[in-house]
Amino acid sequence: MGRVGYRWSSLHTKQKASAIALACLFGFSIGYVGIGYVIASQAMAANPGCGIWSDNTPSEWTSYDDWESFEPWPLAEERVEIRRDFDVSPFQMGDYEDVSFHPRDDSGITLRGWYVEVDPFAPVVIQTHGMPMNGKCKPEMLLMQGYLAEGGFNSLSFDLRNYGESDVVNDYFAVGQIEYKDLLGAYDWLISEKGYQPGEVGMTAFSAGGGAAIAFAEEPGIGALWLDSAVLDFPLVVKNELGRLGYPPIFAGPAVRVGGWLAGVDLDERSPMEAAGEAGERPVFLTHGKEDPRVSIVHSERFEARMLDNGGTVTAWYVDDRGHVDAIWGESDEYQERLVGFFSNALI
Repeated sequence: MGRVGYRWSSLHTKQKASAIALACLFGFSIGYVGIGYVIASQAMAANPGCGIWSDNTPSEWTSYDDWESFEPWPLAEERVEIRRDFDVSPFQMGDYEDVSFHPRDDSGITLRGWYVEVDPFAPVVIQTHGMPMNGKCKPEMLLMQGYLAEGGFNSLSFDLRNYGESDVVNDYFAVGQIEYKDLLGAYDWLISEKGYQPGEVGMTAFSAGGGAAIAFAEEPGIGALWLDSAVLDFPLVVKNELGRLGYPPIFAGPAVRVGGWLAGVDLDERSPMEAAGEAGERPVFLTHGKEDPRVSIVHSERFEARMLDNGGTVTAWYVDDRGHVDAIWGESDEYQERLVGFFSNALI
């Protein structure tokens, strides 16, 4: 073979190798995005409306559920029983106000909630719900509102964007990265429209609503934070969700990246863990079932450790033999006593 033929053969081989490499890269990219989309779309899908709880209001609500979501988990029978057999009648609230407001710095979105005032001179607590089908209509949200009312506290329970009666602006839940601004909007409304002062407003969050703890880090006027079974460590929750959906941990990268594209935000830009560092003298209460199969108790344990490292004021109640958001039902009297006692000592 002459020099020209050799050069041509060598060039052809290099071109072929480059084409194969590009094809492999293209295939990998498609696979990366595809896997990420499948995982993220399942884990982060929002569910507008209130579903089976659409008729619930503070004055008339039930603890009914379809119970289907309980069946895959341990202790399912007991978890259903403590809700189904619970007498909610003492916690029906006759007077409440339908209210609306906007997220902080975004007048284009309308959020809707229920404001319950039992004492015009009492502090107020903002409540934050979780996901997937969820909202202010969810039974545990209404039960907590009843506990607070009976304990002499005013409360504001509202639907995050894309949930309940609030505006739907996206198909996906951003794990608190955007939704924390909704809670800040609730705080701003209470200050401007109801006359509360900084330090007179507390907040609570259930489950995935724990991402809204970013608001506690952002707004020093929120005087105290109560977290129940909360998602607080984003890398950990990605690992949890992958396991729940049956995927290996190696897919964490595409799930986070594509999830961010779907939600329109960088999913690890902010962290609820910021609240542990920014709390200062403001107290935080953590409660978590030791048998929680949905959100690992490690979330609360890591948050508690971070607060202690920062010299913060934190109380943890880790409940034996309880699963996800179970203590509010199964340990009703103690839960109410702790909830009311915490905010009585924390808010001015």
